[in-house]
Amino acid sequence: MLYIDKTEMLKKKIYLREIENLFFAWREYLKEIKILRFLFSFLFTLFILFFLISIFFWIKESVYANVDKEATEKTLGALIIGNYGIKIFLLSLIINWARLRYLLFKRIFDLVISGIGLLLLSPLFLIIAFLIKVDSSGPVFFRQERVGENGRIFKIWKFRTMRENAEAQTGPVWAQEDDPRITRIGRFLRKSHLDELPQLINVFKGEMSLIGPRPERPELYKKIIQVIPHFSERLKVKPGITGLAQVRYQYGASLKDAARKLRYDLLYIKRRCWLLDFQIILWTINRILTGEGAH
Repeated sequence: MLYIDKTEMLKKKIYLREIENLFFAWREYLKEIKILRFLFSFLFTLFILFFLISIFFWIKESVYANVDKEATEKTLGALIIGNYGIKIFLLSLIINWARLRYLLFKRIFDLVISGIGLLLLSPLFLIIAFLIKVDSSGPVFFRQERVGENGRIFKIWKFRTMRENAEAQTGPVWAQEDDPRITRIGRFLRKSHLDELPQLINVFKGEMSLIGPRPERPELYKKIIQVIPHFSERLKVKPGITGLAQVRYQYGASLKDAARKLRYDLLYIKRRCWLLDFQIILWTINRILTGEGAH
């Protein structure tokens, strides 16, 4: 009996020693993996940055909340008891985290799709370039200034669909249906939306996104904001190759059309999410296949 007890004790000691050795080995292994330290530092820095951004939005929203509270008290003729500051702060944490995560993954999605698209579509680009040169004189690509996010001006890339110097006499105007300035191959490119493919360059550079409000020309933008209130709200996001207004409304060729399309753009800015982006992609594919909305 004594012999059995000693054997069991010896087994327990060996077992505990193995666990201890395993623990020390694991600790040494973690010390050797420096990338984990870097990753931890990066995540901690990201958390601090996100926390500071949330505090900024909390202060901003708190000011608006106090203004709304005072206005409500005057309207009701009664005092509103309670402080909603912490609730706004917690809500801003959730909203800002979801917003930052959405914007981060959307940018990654834009980079991947635009990069792969430019590589895979390069043979098609060569064919279109050849057809444009055969059809009319002038450059293959058409670059034009557009108003981007936060009012920044950038040059958009498109396949040329009009005759060279088409606006020499008319100046900046909206393209119309059966526009005589459009070339034969240009008409096909517009109907199939293939003229928009070079904008993948703008997406890859970060000037545009795959999905968002269409960017306007600076000359037309100045005219629009004088007539249509809140049109500048579209500049809160990156412009896109396609957008909600493009798939739910006809081709815009006037200030009246711009005002109607603005409703869809503002709706997208307010409710943008992955599900809505996916729906817009499906609607865009349907429009390309049916040839709708192309002038």
